[in-house]
Amino acid sequence: MATMPRARTMPDLLAELAARFPEREALVGNDQRFSFRTLREEVRTIARGLAALGVRKGDKVAILMGNRPEWVVADFAICSLGAVMVGVNTWASARELEYILAHSDASVLITTGRFLKYDYLAMLGAMQPCAERLPLLREIVLVGEPGGESTDKPAYVANLAIPGCRPYASLRELAASTSQQVLEAAEGTVDKDDLAYLLYTSGSTALPKGVQLQHYALIENMWQIGERQHTTERDRLWLAVSMFWGLACENALFNLYTHGGCVVLQEHFDAGEALEIIERERCTMFYGTPNMGQALYEHPDRARRDLRSLRGGATIGTPEQMMRVVALGAHEICNIYGLTETYGNCNVSDASEPLELRFRSVGRPLDGVIQRIVDPVTGFERPIGEVGEIRVKGYVTNGYFKDPERTAESFDEQGFFKTGDLG
Repeated sequence: MATMPRARTMPDLLAELAARFPEREALVGNDQRFSFRTLREEVRTIARGLAALGVRKGDKVAILMGNRPEWVVADFAICSLGAVMVGVNTWASARELEYILAHSDASVLITTGRFLKYDYLAMLGAMQPCAERLPLLREIVLVGEPGGESTDKPAYVANLAIPGCRPYASLRELAASTSQQVLEAAEGTVDKDDLAYLLYTSGSTALPKGVQLQHYALIENMWQIGERQHTTERDRLWLAVSMFWGLACENALFNLYTHGGCVVLQEHFDAGEALEIIERERCTMFYGTPNMGQALYEHPDRARRDLRSLRGGATIGTPEQMMRVVALGAHEICNIYGLTETYGNCNVSDASEPLELRFRSVGRPLDGVIQRIVDPVTGFERPIGEVGEIRVKGYVTNGYFKDPERTAESFDEQGFFKTGDLG
């Protein structure tokens, strides 16, 4: 019988995985492959490079890129230093990008030069003078070629009014100037209650909200999610859902890593490529939205692809939408409910339950989660069978960054988080 990891922090979790499954494949993407041992080695190297740049406990370091292995490596490296990973929407407008970098107090940005149609260097180049508009941002670390095929992009690098706009590979060189003892000391200061993530979600407001998430709950709640999905160390998850989204960097990533499974990244969703990846990598788990499931189901290549490895995972939608995912082979697919603020999911159906039950129910609350269905005006509990607002206690954000008023408004007198959703 599987047991929950002993670790309650991200660096400890990676160390535990490397000790338990050193040669088991942990991460695949962009022609890169890591075992848990080599993943930890790469994370610790990049962490030492970031330490050489001056990243310290409590600092905010932003990530802006598609689903590349560098996203996961940087994520764990940042949090291994006791710093806070700021996930930035890959589809952010220039205005939203500037707001998130400024509001989060990000001191370092790790990014690709561009992603699909988005030219991040052009956006950053337009934020002049950076010293005034983003006074805390002191370093930009570029993953991959800064300008793609365009010859004018390096000019944006030269014009950035901040010291240093360096290639990601330079972090490995900088690591030589930081000893293992410095890294180990930093890892030793990370506490389970420390802030690990700052994820921005727009909700119904004009400006994004910074959701604060702690180390211990990323591990404990995701373990429970994986238990409902019957995740094991033999599972391989296809992941094209954007990493900045809670469904990916909270839910999917730690579901697999609390169980010793492998994450197979697709940099951005393309149905034909996804079918090829699932077949080639023998992926067992689907994590995706209804439109992803429909695109895979309707793609002309589906009939010639061997998808027999698929068994389960997580999605949402109508019974008809979920049935398309089952038709791909994921017969143990689980229906889910949750928000970024509730550490991805607070409800997950059980993979062993009948399909018709999983289609019409998001399942019971996870262990460690308490729920109430209340009248949204009075706060009184609604009788069984009647609709009301879903309120959640347990694995819930400890508040919104630099927004005590909105934090106070989001919790009732009993400490339950007001989701605003009906159930």
